[in-house]
Amino acid sequence: MTKFLKEVDAQPQALLDLVSFYREQGAGLLERWNKLLEKHSSLTFIGMGTSELVGLLVQDTLYAQGKTVNIYDAGEYFHYLLPSCRTESLYVMVSQSGESVETRKVTEALAGKAPVVVLANADDSTMARLADLYLPMKAGAERLVSNKTYQNSLALLYLMADGKLGKLGELARYLADSCREEEVIQAAQFLQPAESIHFIARGPALAAACQMALTFMEGAKTHGTAFAAGAFRHGPFEVLGEKHRAVCLAPKGKTGELCLAMAQEMASKRSCVVLLTDMARVPKHENLLTIRVRPFGEERLFPLALTVIQGHFLHHVARLRGYEAGVFDVVSKVTTVE
Repeated sequence: MTKFLKEVDAQPQALLDLVSFYREQGAGLLERWNKLLEKHSSLTFIGMGTSELVGLLVQDTLYAQGKTVNIYDAGEYFHYLLPSCRTESLYVMVSQSGESVETRKVTEALAGKAPVVVLANADDSTMARLADLYLPMKAGAERLVSNKTYQNSLALLYLMADGKLGKLGELARYLADSCREEEVIQAAQFLQPAESIHFIARGPALAAACQMALTFMEGAKTHGTAFAAGAFRHGPFEVLGEKHRAVCLAPKGKTGELCLAMAQEMASKRSCVVLLTDMARVPKHENLLTIRVRPFGEERLFPLALTVIQGHFLHHVARLRGYEAGVFDVVSKVTTVE
C-alpha cells in the first residue's frame, strides 16, 4: 500500500476525531461561531486550491439563511480586492497549514480590521494566532495530496452551516467500508488513457468535482477540469465523442435528475462517463459506468460520502498512467512562494 492510500484509509478515523472534538472540547467554539454568524449578513470565504473550493459545499445553505456568500482565491483577493475590502463582512480563512502564503497575507492584512475566522490543521500557525476565532480541522498529520484535511474541512463547514454531529459520525462509520476496490479499478481502466478528464456536477457536489479535478492533476498528471453541469453544455459539450472522458456526480437532490440525464446523453454520444451517484435508479449504457454511494438524506453530505472512493480512484488512475499519487515532482505540500 502506498503512503497516499494509507492517508486516504485514515480518513474515517480523522472524521471521527473531528466529531469527538466538536462534541466535547470544541463545542464552545461552534457556539462562538454561531454567535458571530448571527451578527453578520455577509460572509467571505478565502483560500487557495482545496481550501478555496470547500466553501462550495455550504454556499447554498448559508444563502438560504439570508447570508450573502462570496468565495475568493486568496491571491486574487490580496492583489485586487483587499484595498476595497468590506470590514463589516465576516471573513472565513481556510488553510490546511495555516501558512499558505496568499491566505496568510490576507489574514495578516485583515487582522484587527475585520472579524476573521480561521480553519486550519496547525494550532501553532500564523493564521491560527491571528484569528478572532480559530476552528481546528483535527485531521492529523497529512503530507501528500490533500485528503484528510479536505474531508475535515468539508465536515467542519457542514457543522458551521447547521449540520449535525450525529450525521457525521454515521458517515464516518460508512466510509470505513465504502470503497469496493474492484469497482474503482474498473472505473479507472474505463477512463484510460485519462489524458484529460472533465468533472461535472451541480450544487454542493461541485466541491467534490473541483477537488477531483485539482487532485487528479496533482496525483495522476491528468488534465482535469471541473464544470458546473449547466456551464458544460454551453460550448464544452462540443468535445463529446469516443476520445472524451468524464466523471459526472449526481446526488439525489434539486438537480440529480438533470445530472443523470446529462451523463446518459454524453454516453450516447460515445463519451466514456463514470457516474458517481447515491440514486437507486440510473440510466444504463455501454459507455456509462456507475459507482453508487450510500445516501445520507442531505445533498451536501454527498461529497463527504465520496472521500475514500475518490482517493482510491485517483490512486488507480495514477497507477495506470505510470505515476504514484501523492509524490510531488514540482510543487510542495505547503506553498510559500507566490
